[in-house]
Amino acid sequence: MPGHVASKIRIGATRNLIIRSVKPQITEQRLREDLDHIHNLIIVSVSFIEGNVYLSLNSIHNALFARTCMMSRAMYRGMKIEWYPDECALPLPKAETTARKEVVAASKPDSTPMANRFEMLNTHDDVTEDGSSFGDAEDDTMTTGFSPLKGSLRSR
Repeated sequence: MPGHVASKIRIGATRNLIIRSVKPQITEQRLREDLDHIHNLIIVSVSFIEGNVYLSLNSIHNALFARTCMMSRAMYRGMKIEWYPDECALPLPKAETTARKEVVAASKPDSTPMANRFEMLNTHDDVTEDGSSFGDAEDDTMTTGFSPLKGSLRSR
């Protein structure tokens, strides 16, 4: 559940709204038209009792949006729009608090830079059987047969 919805529930938000001291021009049809643009909103029931309107909606999230929408319209100015208890509501479960883990400072890597950072990827010895290292051939040819001077493969 999004945090803003949970915080509204903690202060009493439900899927039901009550509009107090309703003006005579507010009808069920007018309410449905005013809230029709809210995606996935279903008005479950509308009751007019003692000058107040009781709206039952399909979700708390949609009720939050519907309340904000009505409060921004001139037609509903001067009317108090509040939450009223939901007959199906259950208390929110308590959020589990986890103990903070102590952060262990990572040890700094060795400060001596490597001569060749790719050295660790070398899968064979750098020294050939005759004691010379790779690339010591007379024309600087690597053991793969590639000559950087000639730019081609030499024949063996």
